[in-house]
Amino acid sequence: EIHRGVGVPYTIAERAVERALELGLDSQSPRGRKHSFERHDQVWAVFDRDEHPRFDEAVGLCRRHGIGVGRSNPCFELWLILHERDYDKPNDRHAVQAAFKALRPEYDSHGAKTPDCDDLIARVKDAERRGEEQLKRRGEEDSPFGNSSTTVGQLTGAIRRAATRAP
Repeated sequence: EIHRGVGVPYTIAERAVERALELGLDSQSPRGRKHSFERHDQVWAVFDRDEHPRFDEAVGLCRRHGIGVGRSNPCFELWLILHERDYDKPNDRHAVQAAFKALRPEYDSHGAKTPDCDDLIARVKDAERRGEEQLKRRGEEDSPFGNSSTTVGQLTGAIRRAATRAP
């Protein structure tokens, strides 16, 4: 259950839980699923650790409500680097953004933040594989949310699987 104070903004995780409840995609939802096509619907929350103190709490909230989590520690640019190469350094977001800019000069962490997405999409399966290997290493270190790690590849894999089920 989510209790919000007046003027307190929702976190991405809280908004995802609210949406899942509205759509009947949570076991606690009062609505329930109405149509057979909803059987495979999912809600995902995508967010970074950056310097957010409630990161672990947000991941736990999503898990308790069956919401997929595309999380990155320390930042989303880690996921983008994995399209190019392995990255297994426990750095802050500024170092990771600089590493991505070295790979993709068109990227500007202080501006549009727009890399060549067509080129990245062509290598998304490589990024997913690297991300899973990275998660395995963090698990072996008993640090599943550790720096550096990302689960965004699980989201892209879920999207691809959903596309194969589409009529």
